[in-house]
Amino acid sequence: MNIMNRLFRVKGVGGIETVIQVLNEAEDGYDVHIRSVSEYVVRESDEYISRDLLESCLRTGYLSEVRPESVVA
Repeated sequence: MNIMNRLFRVKGVGGIETVIQVLNEAEDGYDVHIRSVSEYVVRESDEYISRDLLESCLRTGYLSEVRPESVVA
């Protein structure tokens, strides 16, 4: 599955918009940038997520792909 530079919205807590951008593919997972925006704070971090976990989140609907223009800046 080619998901480089794609954006995914996290289904989660109300009032917090979290988006994951896939930055780089590694042997068994991905380097991702996570941006969470709430009413009072913006949090950003670079993390690693295993291939199995990312694919499971996509299958279950916990992550859904979004277009860049629909992401909150």
